[in-house]
Amino acid sequence: MNIMAPERPSKRRLDTLTGTRQPTAVKSLWFSLGVGAVVTAPLYGQAPDLADLWRVAAATLGRPAAVQEGPTGVFWNPSAAIGRARIAAGAEVLQTEDVVSLSAILAGVTVRVSPRFAAGFLAGRVSINELTRTTTSPTSEAGEILVYEQFAGATVATLLGPARLGLTVRAHESRFDFRSESGLTVDIGGRIVLAPRLTLAGASRFATPDLASHQATDYYAAAEYQVRTATVWGSNALVFGRYGFAYRPAGAGFEHTVSGGIALQDRLRVDLGWTREQGFGTTSWRPVAALAFRAGRYRVSLARGSGLNGVGGVFRIGLGADIVP
Repeated sequence: MNIMAPERPSKRRLDTLTGTRQPTAVKSLWFSLGVGAVVTAPLYGQAPDLADLWRVAAATLGRPAAVQEGPTGVFWNPSAAIGRARIAAGAEVLQTEDVVSLSAILAGVTVRVSPRFAAGFLAGRVSINELTRTTTSPTSEAGEILVYEQFAGATVATLLGPARLGLTVRAHESRFDFRSESGLTVDIGGRIVLAPRLTLAGASRFATPDLASHQATDYYAAAEYQVRTATVWGSNALVFGRYGFAYRPAGAGFEHTVSGGIALQDRLRVDLGWTREQGFGTTSWRPVAALAFRAGRYRVSLARGSGLNGVGGVFRIGLGADIVP
């Protein structure tokens, strides 16, 4: 009979977990993202100029960008990768009116590796359609002009007490007719609950690895406060007030957003917001309305914004699911 020697501190089994260290897979992903950003920074340096088209997506946000959540919310704040579900997925489609003829799609998935760590993947493409090549005649010649920007990125996020922190590395590729560009961006984001009713958040989007100014780079910050708890149709409802801003180092400077919303037991949410935006030498307030509801594991969102400087409307439809709650 073979009798196994008792386990001693000096002779601990290799598969014994100690403390609350990061899982090996999470540490490897953090290391890979960090090394990739450092090694490729001199090769790419920044997002293509056409990444500026993604600002149209902000026209459908009923809440400030920094406090967005869910798998597609990672686009605005990397810390959104930490959610309640162990595995969640989502996709959003955006479309403008024919006067602009711009469309976009975002799709992402997040995985809760452990109670404190999460990883995610997000990809997106934005394009301007129906651009044709002409000479002296309005008849199209030589086909359609391709104008698009697309990206794919990986995210890691961690939970530190009341704070969530995230890091996203994105690889970009764009085309304007016969001209192609590529680039790399490295973004960070955070969200912290300072009090039972107060949440602060901040993030960068399309930031260059060397933090240099670029026309597509935005920095976001926001505060969300739970104004009160009410009763609507016999159900508990939370009423929120929010303020946020976006800062463009190489653009129009600051843009401000104020919004309010009501949520019914995580089943129905209605948000109304107004953004003070600048562009083309003018300043204007742009309204947006958003509706989201949940049915079982699925979430559906609808939103409509007035568009940049009132040039046509921007519409968004989103679908998300908690694949593994």
